[in-house]
Amino acid sequence: MPTPDTFWSYFGATLTYLAVLAIPGGLVGRAAGLRGWALAGLAPLLSYTVTGLAGPWLALAGVSYNPLTVAGVTAVLAGLGFGLRLCVRKQGQARGWIKPGAEEPPTKWHPRAHYAVAACVALAIGISILVVLSARGGTTAVFQRWDTVFHANGIRYIAETGDGSLTGMGTVNWYPDGSFYPNAYHLVGSLVYSISGTTIPVTLNAITMPVAGIFALSMVALIRQLGGRAVFAGCTALVAAAATTGAYESVSSGLLPFALGIVLTPLAVVALARFLARPGLDTGYVLALTAVGLLAAHSSALFGALLFAFPLVVQRWYRALRHKRLDGVPEGRGGWRVIGGDVVKMVPVMAGSALLAAPHILGALKFTSGSYPYYAWGSDLPVVKSLGLLVTFRQVLSAPQVWLTVLLVIGVLSLFRLGRMRWIGLAALGFSALFVLVASFGAEPWVISLSRPWWNDRYRLMALAAIPLCLLAGHGMAELQRWFAKWASGRSWVKSRPALPARLGLATAVFIVAASAVLTKGFYTESNAHAVSFLYYNGPEGEVTPPVSADELAAMNELTKMNIGPDEKVLNERFDGTAWLYAITGIHPVAGHYDPGVPPPDAKYLALHFRDYDTDPEVRAAVRRLNIKHVLIGSTPIKIGEPPAPGLRDLDGLNFLRKDFGNAGASIYTLTR
Repeated sequence: MPTPDTFWSYFGATLTYLAVLAIPGGLVGRAAGLRGWALAGLAPLLSYTVTGLAGPWLALAGVSYNPLTVAGVTAVLAGLGFGLRLCVRKQGQARGWIKPGAEEPPTKWHPRAHYAVAACVALAIGISILVVLSARGGTTAVFQRWDTVFHANGIRYIAETGDGSLTGMGTVNWYPDGSFYPNAYHLVGSLVYSISGTTIPVTLNAITMPVAGIFALSMVALIRQLGGRAVFAGCTALVAAAATTGAYESVSSGLLPFALGIVLTPLAVVALARFLARPGLDTGYVLALTAVGLLAAHSSALFGALLFAFPLVVQRWYRALRHKRLDGVPEGRGGWRVIGGDVVKMVPVMAGSALLAAPHILGALKFTSGSYPYYAWGSDLPVVKSLGLLVTFRQVLSAPQVWLTVLLVIGVLSLFRLGRMRWIGLAALGFSALFVLVASFGAEPWVISLSRPWWNDRYRLMALAAIPLCLLAGHGMAELQRWFAKWASGRSWVKSRPALPARLGLATAVFIVAASAVLTKGFYTESNAHAVSFLYYNGPEGEVTPPVSADELAAMNELTKMNIGPDEKVLNERFDGTAWLYAITGIHPVAGHYDPGVPPPDAKYLALHFRDYDTDPEVRAAVRRLNIKHVLIGSTPIKIGEPPAPGLRDLDGLNFLRKDFGNAGASIYTLTR
């Protein structure tokens, strides 16, 4: 069935998504003491924390997951945060344990600076939405890449059943027990789907559109928390919206929850920095919720956040050993005492995080010890090529993002100007080295083991490396503004006009942003749209037929007229677009994912032997067990050149089937006995 593809359907779903991001996390964060950019940045992550906790814990309690129960969980978490904050303020201040506001940014921004940075974030969100809207293909805007069908089916399953467990949505394909998957992405998606009333494809598009804008907001929150300049924050927001490898490349590959984890990763530093500056029940609570939210968004996100934040800790401990001033540490305290104190204070935070995320941790341990196969990619690019891809911010595109490379070089050369944020250089070095290892030596056993949290995938490691590289490029852009302002301030025509020097900073910042927009052709909007378009075509536009074709969608629509019961399954081919049947119509297919790893035994047997229905009693037994009365066959495989399964080929004319519908790309059959 053609899916609604109108401005208003996308607009309504996007507004719903932004509200779901802002309200639960905003309430929890505000109750726990967050304000300003820290609150704005952490609110989306905390919303994913709320939903990521609500789904599994409500399922364990036998309670349905829906907007009302999510509101209840939000109230509980906000109430707990408020109570901890109140306890800290009353007891801590009375006994001199804390210095009020010690966790806030060490420098102030002028009100105009806040407005200017907010404008940059708004522009970044607009760029992100424009990129995805420009990338949409065909008339249906259905995502075409590998895992997107799993995410689509999962969102609909949660919305229809209220089952927010970590295995429930997997039952669409791996029945009857399902399969573990961190599902905060899908839990939020189910709320957007339920509240907005749109289709699943529109819901997925709405969730995807602002992804680079969320990345920009996370970067701004990090820079603000650590005392960076407003110009640095605004420039980095625009770089985050322009870099293909930041968010768009993961989206183009269909790695939707992974892309979410990447854009939220910088927020780990925000929560950690606040806790280190003022260890307390409230800041520890926010840090614990941050860790849980990253884990619930995507398992690798927490690993990446730990690696990203570790250089900050290294810099802190190095300064402690050199007896330098540190946030949250009294003068004269010894370096080893500081290190020991940091470790000890982190223990209860880690314990609290583990307790909250117990379903996720236990599920992940069970999954990794199970039978699901792990295949390493084994990339073997030349080292020089890997480095070239890294510094030019691209893998799926042929054209390098040259101007971002220039900004990156300037940022690296002026690294000393970062002050308390010099640790970003170490993070960039570490992530870049990890990317090169996986891209160039991906078949080595020790590299496979090292990169297993990211499935040994160079595309995922590139996205991780893009976080500090975007920060350095943003710093380079900000340094250009500083140099230009310094040059302009020395001009006689500036000195002769008393009002100009006060406005010079804003004027030069606007000039640099405008010049960057011109040189990058709108912050690489067109090239990024081309990269994201692969999500809708499963390959370069015009070269690959979308696996979910218009003919298959028409056949799915026809199935909705056949009074198929909720306990029935429709037999289908695993590798064609019919795997989207449940997401599009709510009718359960036998194969609900392209993934052939560990399929249900009956599904596997029917794919091989269904044509033998008349002569094979096991085929008939499997059909009865799955309650199959109809067969849906498409024609456009997700794997180029992949033939249909042997048991589902050439079904026309078989005497136990009646063909009820057919077009150029899909057929529907009904079992006659």
